[in-house]
Amino acid sequence: MEWQPTPYTAPLLVAALASFSFAVYAVRNRTRGGRPLVGSFVAVTVASGLWSLAYAAQLSATTLPATLLWNRFVWLGIAMLTVAWPAFVFAYVDWTAWFRPRRIALLCLVPASAVGGILLVGADPLFYTTPSLTGSNGFLVMEYLPTPALIGFMTYSYAVNLFTFGVLGYAALARDGVFRRQAALLLVAGVVPMIVGVVGITGTLGPVFVDLTPVTFAVTSGLLGWVVFRHRLLDLSPIARDAVFANLSDGVVVVDADGRVVDLNRPARRLFPSAAVGCGVEEAFERAPAVADLASSTAVDDGDRTGRRAGPEPDTDLRVTVDGGSDPRFLTVAAHPIAATGGGFGSGLGPGTGSEPEGGSRRGAATGGTVLLFRDVTERETLQRRYRALIEKSPNVIAVCGTDGLLRYVSPSIERLLGHAPAAIEGRPVIDLVHPDDRREAQRAFERAFETGDPQALDHRITHADGNWRQFETVVERLFEDTQEVVITATDVTESSRYEQRLQVLNRVLRHDLKNDTNVIGGYADLLRDHVDDEGDEYLDVIDRKVETLTHLSDQAREIDVALHSDGARADIDLSELVTRLCESLESSFPTATVTVSTPDAAVVCADELLESAVRNVLENAVVHNDGDQPIVEVAVTPDDGGYRIAVADNGPGIPPVERSVFSEARETALEHASGLGLWLVHWIVTESGGDLDIHTREPTGTLITMWLPAADGETAEGAKTAEGEAAGEPAAGAGSRADPDPAP
Repeated sequence: MEWQPTPYTAPLLVAALASFSFAVYAVRNRTRGGRPLVGSFVAVTVASGLWSLAYAAQLSATTLPATLLWNRFVWLGIAMLTVAWPAFVFAYVDWTAWFRPRRIALLCLVPASAVGGILLVGADPLFYTTPSLTGSNGFLVMEYLPTPALIGFMTYSYAVNLFTFGVLGYAALARDGVFRRQAALLLVAGVVPMIVGVVGITGTLGPVFVDLTPVTFAVTSGLLGWVVFRHRLLDLSPIARDAVFANLSDGVVVVDADGRVVDLNRPARRLFPSAAVGCGVEEAFERAPAVADLASSTAVDDGDRTGRRAGPEPDTDLRVTVDGGSDPRFLTVAAHPIAATGGGFGSGLGPGTGSEPEGGSRRGAATGGTVLLFRDVTERETLQRRYRALIEKSPNVIAVCGTDGLLRYVSPSIERLLGHAPAAIEGRPVIDLVHPDDRREAQRAFERAFETGDPQALDHRITHADGNWRQFETVVERLFEDTQEVVITATDVTESSRYEQRLQVLNRVLRHDLKNDTNVIGGYADLLRDHVDDEGDEYLDVIDRKVETLTHLSDQAREIDVALHSDGARADIDLSELVTRLCESLESSFPTATVTVSTPDAAVVCADELLESAVRNVLENAVVHNDGDQPIVEVAVTPDDGGYRIAVADNGPGIPPVERSVFSEARETALEHASGLGLWLVHWIVTESGGDLDIHTREPTGTLITMWLPAADGETAEGAKTAEGEAAGEPAAGAGSRADPDPAP
């Protein structure tokens, strides 16, 4: 048979040699990848090598029968590649469903039909009409007219290729690092031959009837070799990781039997920046040497697929701290041994099965390694440490008790507060520590906490290690809804109880003695009036005023004591009725004072039950501390901003700033006279009622005190305001808005 030289023969032979070489390499290293991946890769390389070699022979033939003979092998390679290439892509992205017999048969249907037809009747007349050899650029080329069968087969093959290119493109975009480069290079290796083949049909790159697709295999073979050797295509198949590897929030590192990192995901890379595919475990885990020791200690027995370790027990978690300077990370590490036997293509289950690593190294007849699973527990560990420190340093005693009444946990603070060691208390009945007189109440609170699930509070005494009894305020509540345990929080109030008790005794004795003594002084002063001359009456008047001031101070102290020990209950109070009644009482007590009142028909507010005491103090201060000959007090109740405002204006000397600061500065200040103490009481009652208290100085003299209080539920302040306007025609003197508190002349 005569042969003709062509410029395409050498590149085609190079492409064929490279393809067959890759096929031999894959077969010899078939244990380094999964069965579908390696098998389909071998099929791709054999098919492309057969196509290139047969086409080189076809172009070199000088007779039409020889050309058509070699053309049959060309179509055999094309048909094989039409099946092998999509199978390889599906194996790469782990679409294992396509390797079921029915889908494989579907994938082979069109290529197998084309090969069968060619082997039975030949490409002429199945694909070609009137084929002939024609001289072109110094060598013979077969020219032909395509049949509908050829056009249909090419359309099918291009459609399959475009689909696989889309799959690889998505894989390249979805992946990162070495896996993105793998997918991108595979995409280029598949796209370039098809593009060159399509462009070659137009005659732009060479003779019209020369198929340049296999010629480009000489170039793409080098690209494929780069993917296989540089990016370790047969060692690492990444796409199966999408569901169970790359998207894990935990870090995963795969280490082969030689202590080499063969795969890791993003969380692992963030935890260990020095870790990279191909590096040793010592380098990868230089920030956590215990992890390197754990990975190195893993050994896989050749006869045991489950693996056995020379170091720690399998699947036990190791707790490590990764030194990050001021931001250390706390991790748990679980090591899972893996194994794979080298018994041929059928021995490997492929990526994504969980039975072998996605990459490994050859090691005799068996390969193995370790999967390291890192869980970042920094937040949990930090919270645990914080809560542990809070409990250990808490000024309270915190304990956990079961339904059997035995203490299961006691915080270390019990030794500081009660002198008992926690270890000596745990396991004892909790009731043993309670004073005998308080045990029945404590037992009932304990039982109600289990029965109702609501917190139970009680005051009781607990024994100290020195034999004394300490007073505690304790809360007992369920630890969790689904547990049979309660948490006990006990606060030592011994000293505060003693202090409060002493203050109460001192307060009562002081008020009692003060009032008694002032009464005695006042009585003797009255007796002296019959024994002194007219000049002495002036001094007796001073004594009477001071006695009256001390008596008033004693009464205010009693009111403050009541306010401080009240439960702060609120009630609906009609300011119109309250203010009118108190003003009438004020006029009766101080006949020289002029009191004017303006109120709507009703002004119901929701306020503290002690509000009457606050209003009375403001009204009395306006008269008692007035140094004028005729005290004038103007009182008005007006609707304002969803509530009502009480405005009390006088013509007195004004309140000194030092006494107004008693509540504005939120600290104790020296009080020049009893009005400061009364202001504190007013401020406390108004704020506890959810209202506001304002004090303004009037010109040329006088004070304006306003108290705003929220309206009671269902009360319409605007309605009251309308009613007031209709009745009075205009606001009364002394009544103002929140923006203009002193409209009175």
